[in-house]
Amino acid sequence: MGEPHPKLKYFVTVGTPDFRGGAAEHLKASPELFEESIKRVGKITPPGKFIVIGPCTDDISPELIKSLILFAGSEQIRNLCGLAHFNNSDPFFKTLIPDGPTCATMITFPAGMAKNAPKDSAYVGPVDPTSNPWLPSDLMIMGIPAALAQKMATGMGESFICKRSKIAYPEKHTDIKPHL
Repeated sequence: MGEPHPKLKYFVTVGTPDFRGGAAEHLKASPELFEESIKRVGKITPPGKFIVIGPCTDDISPELIKSLILFAGSEQIRNLCGLAHFNNSDPFFKTLIPDGPTCATMITFPAGMAKNAPKDSAYVGPVDPTSNPWLPSDLMIMGIPAALAQKMATGMGESFICKRSKIAYPEKHTDIKPHL
């Protein structure tokens, strides 16, 4: 992929009069922080000429699937994060909430297109507030590399999902009332 537009660093941060009329998203505090973030992500390389996003069906060859995109509520995301950690001793890097655009959480990072993105981590988010107008407030997204999704599916029967399903999916929840 090509380099981002040289003025993008201003649009994502503080704006500049000579790009998009001075519009700014204020997602990073400075253009320098944006540039450093881009460097940390590393080169983004698509897996081929086309990236196809489609529903899970039986007519897709499993070896063609790079990652899965799931839209879920908080309880489901918590359970999926727990399941991702089930067969792993690392408490920190199996699930990540990365910075960046929504498409990075959904596609770029889990599909292995970003050079420096961990290859065996699930990505939860997005933290990009520009998705708020179209993503329902009660949903989050989880992007899971295909190999990790297969490990999660294999371990599910022995995990809390099946062994303690009433905890994973309680019939009744305790109401928490905030103090105002």
